[in-house]
Amino acid sequence: MHATNLRRTDTDTRFEPWSWLRAFDYDRLLHPDPAQLAGPPVFERFDWSGRPVEPGFRRVRVMARQTYVLSHAAIGGMQAAASAAPRAARALMEHGVEDGQFLCLLAPDGSVLDPAADLYDIAFGLFAMAWWYRFSGDRRALFVAEESVANLRLLLASPSGRGFVARADKAGPHQQNPHMHLFEAAIFLAAFSGRPAFRALADDLFALAEDVLIDRATSTLAEFFDDAWRPLGIDGPIRIEPGHHYEWVWLLHRYGALANQPRAYAIADKLFDFALRHGHDPQTGLVLSAVSPAGKSIATDLRVWPNTEFLKAQIAMRERHNSGPGFDAAAIDANLDRISAYFLTSQPSGPAARLANGFWIDCLEGDSYRAKSDHVPASTLYHLFFAFAELLRHRSGHGHFSGLPW
Repeated sequence: MHATNLRRTDTDTRFEPWSWLRAFDYDRLLHPDPAQLAGPPVFERFDWSGRPVEPGFRRVRVMARQTYVLSHAAIGGMQAAASAAPRAARALMEHGVEDGQFLCLLAPDGSVLDPAADLYDIAFGLFAMAWWYRFSGDRRALFVAEESVANLRLLLASPSGRGFVARADKAGPHQQNPHMHLFEAAIFLAAFSGRPAFRALADDLFALAEDVLIDRATSTLAEFFDDAWRPLGIDGPIRIEPGHHYEWVWLLHRYGALANQPRAYAIADKLFDFALRHGHDPQTGLVLSAVSPAGKSIATDLRVWPNTEFLKAQIAMRERHNSGPGFDAAAIDANLDRISAYFLTSQPSGPAARLANGFWIDCLEGDSYRAKSDHVPASTLYHLFFAFAELLRHRSGHGHFSGLPW
């Protein structure tokens, strides 16, 4: 299948995020009958028609992401989300936290399958607490978050003296990705609550990014690092993910606003420039999954989340610089159209021909542009919702930390 077969035609109506978010069925994210459940009500995945698929586990990170989505949508006035958000938040705090820390993996009945302290799951647990607190004012969320941060500093502190290890029970390389999401959580917890523990964590993570995560010579952000925080290739060249460049661009703008830190903006400009020059598929314009430090593509799959992070980065750059290469109005519209055409629209043939309205394709094969995944991951909604909400917040003139998307 050629890529152009998936594109919209000039006569099609331009994709509008507000319509997509307003029409989304937030009730579908949770089990409709709490009385039938012993465990958390959050679904892990769906089939192409939008029916829940039971994989036999519940990731705490997915529970946290859906708590975020429902809380943010509720702030925006979505009544179905406002009704569902308390159930999701309560389930996360009751089932997903043990001994002062977020867990990793649960069984459908709520029993613990993996109790290890995992930095990625903790980051999203904290992020969910930030947004649930912003919506509800529930001070228990801040208590859970402060206890989690305190335990994080004890359990996962890196022997290097900088940053954190990825898991408490397994040695391995340092990873930038969970640090990025921890930075995200710390920024919003600090902005929404004003509590010093969260601002201190955000400051520490910015220093880590500035000093070791981002290579000043190449303006690249590696995925993996050795014990001394030197960039590390895993079974191949050093991996640079343009989508994470864009995610950091947006986060550095948020941190710059929180901390009045001009160096954050300067770093963001360089990360954006590298990703824009080297991080896009020349045929479609979609964001590549991974490149080498020299900008050569080293992964063929194309996923939706790097493109939604590009949208967030475009908005951040536009709010600071007004206009420029890659983030003028035409570039933003083109990105929206690509997201809609490739990831939110049923395909002419194959499994995604049955894609239900309001659902998404997570991953495409880089050669055929057909859907690669055999289901709809619930976790992907976090990326779609946040990017579209950011665009609507920007269009509506709301502040960075208002929480209001429209």
